[in-house]
Amino acid sequence: MPNIELFKVSPVNSDLKKLIKFFWIFRSCDEADIQGKLIPMNNIDLILNLASPIKYINSSLEETFEKSHFCGIQNNYRIVKQNGIVDIIGISFFSTGFYPFIKVPVSNFKNKIVLIDDVIQDFDKQVESLKKIESNENRISIVEEILLNNVDLNLLPPESFNSLISDFLFEGESINIENYCKKHSINKKALERFFNKYVGTTPKAFLNTVKFQKTIKRLRIGEFDSMSDVGYEFNYYDQTHFINSFKSFVGKTPLKHLKQNDLIIDFLAKK
Repeated sequence: MPNIELFKVSPVNSDLKKLIKFFWIFRSCDEADIQGKLIPMNNIDLILNLASPIKYINSSLEETFEKSHFCGIQNNYRIVKQNGIVDIIGISFFSTGFYPFIKVPVSNFKNKIVLIDDVIQDFDKQVESLKKIESNENRISIVEEILLNNVDLNLLPPESFNSLISDFLFEGESINIENYCKKHSINKKALERFFNKYVGTTPKAFLNTVKFQKTIKRLRIGEFDSMSDVGYEFNYYDQTHFINSFKSFVGKTPLKHLKQNDLIIDFLAKK
């Protein structure tokens, strides 16, 4: 097994704390063979790739990226492969945190993988020096400085919408969008525009992914008596609806996923 290091830390800068959940560094001293499944999430990770190319494969397309890039909000899974020296700095944004950096609607990149240089000019040149820096702490300090030079803090989302996102994340499986809008006096069209601009997907798709992420966590914890119980807990209509929805995100039934877990997020968590 190659010697692989995973380093994870929260932002230091107070402004970046509003936009970024955490930074992570994944690197190897020797050549490694990494493979896992990247499943839909409700936030974007910016990948600063400083070593071997990363390959992404879905049902219809295979793409390879040598430089820094990000995946727009996805509807279903991709296979991720990397063979060789691994050196990645990841920036995991909050759901609404990416827009103030790219300054264009995040929905423009739905189901796409995009070179960050296509959105922020010469960004890769700005991070080139990171290859020569060994200290993880120094690397993150430089990344924070680069991000602050590229962000427009005037584009931070209104606090009311951040509260809304929190509601959607914590109560997602029980929220009815129309009822929520009526209760909080929110225009539904305005809500959809906000989600497309800041999050990159629709409110309904966001809630579906929240529900899926919660079922993944429940399966990982293992505290349930049957698959039906899990499905009903998260407000799926019936077991068939639960299984079909789960399979659309992962490509496997919940039972097969438990037996053959190949998620990249769990691979990284073991390091």
